[in-house]
Amino acid sequence: MGRAAFELCIAMRQFVNSSSLITTGAGKTYCKDGVTSYQRRGVTRAFFSPELKSDAARMVCDSDIIHGHGFYVSTNWMIGRQARLQHKPLVYHAHGIFEPWILARSRYKKALAHILFENSNFRHASLWRALTSKEADQIRARGVNAPVVVCPNGIELNQFEQVPEIRLQSQKSKDRKELLFLARLHPKKGLLLLVEAWSRIPEKFRRMWRVVVAGPDELNHRSEVEIAVNSINANLEWSFVGSLSGLSKIQALARADAFVLPSHSEGFSVAILEAMACRLPVLATHACNFPALADEGGGWSVQPNVDELSAGLIQLLSENDNAMIHRGEAARRLVENKFTWPRIANQLAQATDSICI
Repeated sequence: MGRAAFELCIAMRQFVNSSSLITTGAGKTYCKDGVTSYQRRGVTRAFFSPELKSDAARMVCDSDIIHGHGFYVSTNWMIGRQARLQHKPLVYHAHGIFEPWILARSRYKKALAHILFENSNFRHASLWRALTSKEADQIRARGVNAPVVVCPNGIELNQFEQVPEIRLQSQKSKDRKELLFLARLHPKKGLLLLVEAWSRIPEKFRRMWRVVVAGPDELNHRSEVEIAVNSINANLEWSFVGSLSGLSKIQALARADAFVLPSHSEGFSVAILEAMACRLPVLATHACNFPALADEGGGWSVQPNVDELSAGLIQLLSENDNAMIHRGEAARRLVENKFTWPRIANQLAQATDSICI
């Protein structure tokens, strides 16, 4: 969510007079390139900053439209309150927060946040942004009557210009094909589901492929996954490479032959877009909310259960090289045609024109 909000903020500058991003972080307060990060205090997940609380009224006063990314945190309390007091339009970005898997978590904390400030913010919001048509329906189901614009996450394609060259070089050093998982190592991402599905894969495929797991560990989930991998005797077939960014992430995508995201819940995955931009066939669950992936021939979409995921894996691993190349090209075309940040920022800018006061 944070990265998508940042990249959208940058892209919006092509279509509006100015666009800035306010966030909180563990480090000292700083302002750079239109991003102001306030130092957090107290409970980390509350995202509270006394400095932001002091500056909230001024910052809202200096803005024409306020965008809120995600819910149930103190930033929404501080900024949302000022938006209401100063009668400034508020655009709320749901980012998958109404997915059933997410709604089921921390119910009492969310209920308290609604009582304290989110009910008021929900009523005040002049426009809602949904990442998918499914999410638009979820927003409506919450009783929202304000306009809803369906506007997915996007990607900047120029960051992947090195991929063909790196891919050509990396093929010489590989002893197996690589199926890449690149996301947070969090229970909702479905890695334990992937391990169980992998245990059903025929031995001939397990000798030919390696699952590469990349991403930051959360809630000590990596340890759980490693134990599960050991339980199916797949240590030589799975590789954990930790958190990747910048060139190391590009290299991992370039080395890969396919991409998998077995998630239980997603808003709209930027990781999938990155894989598609690198011409990788993608196996994702329906919970990733990306039906166009299978519809356009760029990969496979399955239910987030062991039976369907293992069947999808067998389909992927059975594809010949030419078929995989064809799927990868289809995935890249889909990104180029529908999911670049300039296209999406323009769409959102047009939607917000109608709510300016």
